[in-house]
Amino acid sequence: MYGTLAGTISGTAYYLYFQLLGISLAFLVLRREALLSGLLTGSAVGSLLAVWLPALLSFFFDFTLLSHMLALLLTLPALLFALLRLSRRHDLTARLTQPVKYLKVHGAFAVFFFSVMLLWVFLLYTHTLLPTEGESLSTGQCTYGDMNMHLGFITSLARQHTFPPDYSIMPGVRLSYPFLSDSISSGLLLFGASLRAAYILPMLFAMAQILTAVYLFAAAAAESPCRARSVALLVLILFFFNGGLGFSYFLDWSREQAYRFSDIFTGFYTTPTNLINQNIRWVNIIADMLLPQRATLFGYAVLFPFLWLLYRAVFRNRRELFLPAGLFAAALPMIHTHSFLTACVISAVWMLLWLLSKAAPVSADKFSSRRRIFTCPGGWVLALFVVIMCLIQHWSASGAIPPEGLMAAGIGPFAAALILGILLLVRHIRREGLRELLQGWGIYAACLLLLALPQLLFWTFGQVARGGFLRGHFNWGNQGDFYPWFYLKNIGITLLPIIGAACTCSRKRAPLFLPALFLWWLGELVVFTPNTYDNNKILYPAYLLLCIGAADYVFRIYDNLRSPVTEPGLRRSLGVLSALFLFSAVFSAVLTLGREAVSRYRLYSTSQVSLAGYAEENTPPDAVYLTGTRHNNEIASLSGRNIVCGADSFLYFHGLDTTQRKADLKLMYEAPLEYMDLFQEYNVSYVVISAFEREDYQPDEAAFRTYFTEIFSCGDTVLYRVPDTW
Repeated sequence: MYGTLAGTISGTAYYLYFQLLGISLAFLVLRREALLSGLLTGSAVGSLLAVWLPALLSFFFDFTLLSHMLALLLTLPALLFALLRLSRRHDLTARLTQPVKYLKVHGAFAVFFFSVMLLWVFLLYTHTLLPTEGESLSTGQCTYGDMNMHLGFITSLARQHTFPPDYSIMPGVRLSYPFLSDSISSGLLLFGASLRAAYILPMLFAMAQILTAVYLFAAAAAESPCRARSVALLVLILFFFNGGLGFSYFLDWSREQAYRFSDIFTGFYTTPTNLINQNIRWVNIIADMLLPQRATLFGYAVLFPFLWLLYRAVFRNRRELFLPAGLFAAALPMIHTHSFLTACVISAVWMLLWLLSKAAPVSADKFSSRRRIFTCPGGWVLALFVVIMCLIQHWSASGAIPPEGLMAAGIGPFAAALILGILLLVRHIRREGLRELLQGWGIYAACLLLLALPQLLFWTFGQVARGGFLRGHFNWGNQGDFYPWFYLKNIGITLLPIIGAACTCSRKRAPLFLPALFLWWLGELVVFTPNTYDNNKILYPAYLLLCIGAADYVFRIYDNLRSPVTEPGLRRSLGVLSALFLFSAVFSAVLTLGREAVSRYRLYSTSQVSLAGYAEENTPPDAVYLTGTRHNNEIASLSGRNIVCGADSFLYFHGLDTTQRKADLKLMYEAPLEYMDLFQEYNVSYVVISAFEREDYQPDEAAFRTYFTEIFSCGDTVLYRVPDTW
């Protein structure tokens, strides 16, 4: 768990090796990319290579140090070749020796980037197994739950070496959760890195990739090239500091207010972006999505560069980018399945728009007012969308629409789009032939079929088939509010420019708004896991697309009002209004992030840490322990050993039924001598009895002391070894 200094240095060097490999290959192959673009693409490629090459080799050599060293040795010739070729290229040397030029061009982004990364480093430092008094370990508010599951995946994969892995919190069941977001840290553990360092290091690079990708994608998709960097900076602010009107619940409106301002910094989940009792559910993406949910973090670290690459391939005629975009999308299923679904929806809509542009090219937007409905239909589409959602909400509340009806409504537009796409595809092939199609979309589709489909067949579809995943359900997070009001108070002032941009959306801006519309429709009517709240993972990329359109709209209005003929007084008022807009847009997020910065909760006590250390040093890696089902289980999370059954907060939402195992746990604790056959059935070798088990069960401790062997004790925690023969 603690590793060694040499092991941490070795693991870090191994990870940085793949970063250097990816950046070298990116600059070698994508010669047209600027410095920042090449660094983003290369860093993302390096992370994917560090994830996927050891995973593929582990099918043959298990998840061991050997498979990781082979991944390094197999790629070493490619790195040496790339460095040799790059050393002879003067254009790359010129770009690398002009940092002042790039800082001048992207100075505002650099300030934002390093500010957010500084906050990110601080949050990771304070939230990731921070040593406190004694040997206990603490964490923050948002990571108190999910981090335990990810720690268990990381440690069990590194200690047990089994590949493909099983659930360490439900042995015998294949791990179909997208575990590659954790295996990248497992690899660092194999080199001897500490669990804390192995957990943090890849997350630093993932966040840097996300920030850079959003900036470059927003700049590439901006309506005006002259305003591209300003639009991108505003998108960064609106997206990463998203927060609605939740702060208003903490203002002193009356003497009977439900919350005090100080509750934000002292309560547990009483923040302006996560206040469940007031139906505030649109959480801040940094605090409640990227920091605690590693699959979402690493998924977006691939998804957002993918969107940037594919957008330019489709709408900027950069055909050579179809291949890297396809490889990025194909790598996603076992990193983050929701991101893969999002990539498929957005790419399908973009292909449909591409076929439409080939069938009927966009002409200049100079039309008479009576044809406005056809040139800018966004407002009508948005109004129709909201009306339909309000009607569905009303009918669903009265039980008039069954889940099957919601499912049919959810997939209906996709079926219609598929039929239209097929017709346009046939027409395009008849007119243009296959050459252009195969050189672009054909390469992209081949990547998905050859690389993504096997992952889905081997892991994802089997988990979905267990039930409770794909079904109709209305409104992922709304718990009773009127549909428009729910989003107004959750998204806040940012919703106004989003609506304005949608109402003025022309066909040229359809690549932003149409995919967002499809994703939002899908997210409101179909759920993909037993946890309906997880649909926000496909809504945040849609929100990113909407933020780009909203930022464009804001600057369009701003430029019109700041024209040379504008009075000085109006200009000053415009500045004040702009400041108020930004303040209202980010205030809730700032308060939430402030709460995370000061939050501190003990996650593992001294006795738990001591027990995990003993288990790691003195028991077999594949040993099975009998413990309670607490979410912060030190045996599973810190030592990487198996336990009979983990927490429902993890397993239930993965579609796994724990009813029988939990019943058997109770029997084994309360009547161990009568149910020794259960110990054999689950291959239990060790039994933990601590305050947690005494609270959940009534252990027959006299029987354990008499017939089992006590091998460890610390405080009120005792570890027994099950007799070899009975």
